[in-house]
Amino acid sequence: MDSVTAVLIHADSTDFTSGSMDCVLSTLSTILPKTLADNIAFVFTNVSTPSFQGFSVPEVFKGAPTFVFSNAIARCLHRLYRSTNNLAQDELGDGTRRFGRVAEQSALAILAKLFNWMGSLNPQPATEIAYLFEKYQHINNILTQMDQATAKKAQIDKLMTRLKGNSAVRLSPCSHLAFESYAR
Repeated sequence: MDSVTAVLIHADSTDFTSGSMDCVLSTLSTILPKTLADNIAFVFTNVSTPSFQGFSVPEVFKGAPTFVFSNAIARCLHRLYRSTNNLAQDELGDGTRRFGRVAEQSALAILAKLFNWMGSLNPQPATEIAYLFEKYQHINNILTQMDQATAKKAQIDKLMTRLKGNSAVRLSPCSHLAFESYAR
């Protein structure tokens, strides 16, 4: 891959939480180079109005365009499915089907806007993205190793404390054995 034209961040209201979205946004803001700032957009699905309320939005994403696919039928069906867990397709009325066709036309109009936006962008080289991603992975691996080492040290300290409490032999700071007397 030589270049990247657009980065679309998809958020579906039925799937994300503020914690997961914060994590995704902070990770992407560290991985993606600043040269891609104008090539980033949000695509929201199954929401009536998009909102970043409750999210920590990094500065690089604050001016990003948003494309909202407000699929009221999908939201209703999702709620019904979660509540009944066995909604049949035959239970939809003609009014719902007509409403669905209107929603499809709206979605097509939004897709046209999205593709027009993408067509106006200048592709950015992918080499910087790959370099930053490799750096991110390296740092993440080091942090994981540090966490593992900290956990192992805590486990060893706990075992040493237990050993010192149950033993008549103790290790002195000078690394020689010292015997405690049983006669007290």
